[in-house]
Amino acid sequence: MLLLAQALGACASAPPSQPLSAEVEAARSLIEQRWQAFGDLRGLAQIRIQRDGYVQHLAGVLLLRAPASLRFEALSPFGPPILLVGADADRVTIWEIVRNRAFILPSTPEANRRWLGLALGAEDLVALLSGRVRPLGAPLSGAFLPADDSGPSLSLTGRKATQRLWVDPATGIVRQVEYTQGQNPLRVVITGGGPAEPPSAVTLALLDGTLEVSVTYRRPQIDTGFDPDLLTVTVPEGVEIQDFR
Repeated sequence: MLLLAQALGACASAPPSQPLSAEVEAARSLIEQRWQAFGDLRGLAQIRIQRDGYVQHLAGVLLLRAPASLRFEALSPFGPPILLVGADADRVTIWEIVRNRAFILPSTPEANRRWLGLALGAEDLVALLSGRVRPLGAPLSGAFLPADDSGPSLSLTGRKATQRLWVDPATGIVRQVEYTQGQNPLRVVITGGGPAEPPSAVTLALLDGTLEVSVTYRRPQIDTGFDPDLLTVTVPEGVEIQDFR
C-alpha cells in the first residue's frame, strides 16, 4: 500500500505530457540530427575561466570525439604541457603535471562540476564545445517563444529540466541555449560556425554570474577522423593518483 501511494504521488506531481506540434518537433529533430552528424573536432584552444572574481587562462590543444570523449593538453608559454584532462563515458582524468599529481573521477555531471564548475555530462560537454546541442529527448512539452534581444527561441520541458534554444528552425543551428536543471542555471553562447564549419568560440556561464568559461578556437577542424588513441591520457608511474570513482 505504501509503495502504491508513493507511486501515485509521483505520478500526480509529474507535469502532464503534451504532444509537440509538428513545427516544434521538426526543429527539435533538426537540432538532434545536427548533433548526430558530428564526428570529431581538433584545434588550438584558448580557455578563460572566470570564477568568483578569479581569472585563469589556459592555452593548448583540444580534441573532441562523439559521443563523449575529449582531451585537453594545456601548454606552458615555453611549450611543455602543464595539464592534461581526458574524459570519456566512464571516467575523467586530470593530470596536473607541474604538481606531479592526478585525479580520476567518474564521468558524471557532478564530477564535471567539481573540476570545471559546470554540471554537464560528458556527452553534453562534447556537444556544446563542438558547437552542437543535445536537445531534450522525449520532452513533455515544447513551444516557440516570442523574440527577445537574442531573437526567437524554442522551449523544451522535461521531467527534470528545461531547455531554451535560440535556433534557426531551417538549419537546426543553435546560437544560444539555456539549461534550468539543478541549482545552477546555465547559458551557452556559440559564436561562428555553420552547417559544416566548426565554431570560432563557445562561452558557458552560470546565470548567477559566479562562473564563466570561454573557449576560443584557432584553426579548428571537424570530422578529420583522427586516431581515437590520441584521446588517451596515461598517467605514468611515480605520479600521485587520487581515485574518486
